[in-house]
Order: sequence, then structure tokens, then C-alpha cells
Amino acid sequence: MKSSAHLTRFEIDSSRFDNGQLLISGRGLAGETFKDLLYVQPHGAASRPPKGSIGVAMVMPGRRTQAMLMGIEHASHRPDLPDGAAALYDASGNIIKLFAGGVTMDFGSRTITLTGGTWNVKGDLNVDGNITATGSIIDAGGNTPHHTH
Repeated sequence: MKSSAHLTRFEIDSSRFDNGQLLISGRGLAGETFKDLLYVQPHGAASRPPKGSIGVAMVMPGRRTQAMLMGIEHASHRPDLPDGAAALYDASGNIIKLFAGGVTMDFGSRTITLTGGTWNVKGDLNVDGNITATGSIIDAGGNTPHHTH
């Protein structure tokens, strides 16, 4: 069976968001230029790879202006992960890693804020710093040797 499309290496020069779609312009092999190609991503995932990122363009014969982009990443921003791990990361070094040992969220010196209903933590909680509460702190276990009224 003859293939109706072929793949080519692609490097991003620029991108723009238009009407709910990320459109990317750049270069294929031998300097061929492409403008406003659709970056195909799975539902629920969204990213905007920076200039210089490399990926694959799927080119349709006779319809080169309607190629689609897949699998784009930038070598200087991609994190080194252990086998089986996954990560959500950006070009600024922010990262959420899922690996066999658990979950790591690294946002540099920026604050992580969790909002919503009740958060339950099972196990010990160690805090390296102050704890500030706007509501009551209830010690159901009665283990408060340094607490006075």
C-alpha cells in the first residue's frame, strides 16, 4: 500500500494563537518554509513550544500548505527524567514530575497556591518555615506540649 503522506523534520521560527488553534511557522529540510501549520495535540493538553524547537511535519502530497505538526520539543528545555516518568514543563524551568517515587512540583522561588475544598494529607507533614492560618488550628490528637493559652 502506497503512503499518501510523508514526514519531514521541522524547526519552529514563530507561532501564533488564532481562533482556538496554535499555528506555527518554520522550516523543513533543505530550507523549505511553512506558514501557519496546525500543531496537533491531544485533548486536554496545550503547549506552545519556543522558537528553535524541533518536531515532525506530516506533509500531504499536493497539499504542502496544509501539513500538520507533531512531537515538538526544545532540547535545552526538555527535562532529564528516569525511565517511566512523565512531566509537565515549560520553557521557564517550571515542572511537575510524576515518577515512581511520587510527584515533584518545582516552581523555583514562586509561590504554589492550592485552592478548593478540604485538602487531606495522610502521613507526616514537615514544614521548613512559618505556618500562618486565617482560621483555627485544631489538634485532634492533643499532642501540643508547646501550646499555651
